[in-house]
Amino acid sequence: MGGKTDLDRVVAYVPSEWKKELEEWAEEEERSVSWMVAKLIDRALQERRKPESPSKVVNMR
Repeated sequence: MGGKTDLDRVVAYVPSEWKKELEEWAEEEERSVSWMVAKLIDRALQERRKPESPSKVVNMR
């Protein structure tokens, strides 16, 4: 496990409770915490990239 990768490293500071919960979740999924966090970031970025729904667009005319 753990070899060379072309991925960049990101460091974040989180409350101990979050870290513990992420560790438990990762263990349940048989994944690393790093993988879990990367997937959560990926989902958040995909959601952010979605175009705004028409109900959120304000007509300025």
